[in-house]
Amino acid sequence: DKNTIPMGGGNGGFGYEIPPEALTDERFANMIREAEKYLGYPYVWGGASPSTSFDCSGFVAYCLTGNYARLGTTYTFLGWPQVSNPQPGDVAVNAEHCGIYIGGGQMIHAADYGIGVIVGPVQSGMIYVRY
Repeated sequence: DKNTIPMGGGNGGFGYEIPPEALTDERFANMIREAEKYLGYPYVWGGASPSTSFDCSGFVAYCLTGNYARLGTTYTFLGWPQVSNPQPGDVAVNAEHCGIYIGGGQMIHAADYGIGVIVGPVQSGMIYVRY
């Protein structure tokens, strides 16, 4: 099913159903197709490309731009325009972490060492900003 993202590179057969609203915006649909290619990639501090793997801000920057240019850190993202009605493709961010909001209270993000790129719940206290 093209709407199911395999978790952790397919480990255990778990999947995540992409919220329908995520597929209505072509820009976001392309972004999530790019992001899902990297599910299961390891977390690497400073990483910002498939060849180096990713940290959280490197993953967000790569998926938003489709290239290796780092847009900044979580602190940079905190300065972007905040939105109160988040849409898929917005960035969920706090002072310590960030990910790409995919709807339904979920985000795709480079979680941490030993976890890597996953789909999981938006963390408590995160705000939503728009690129």
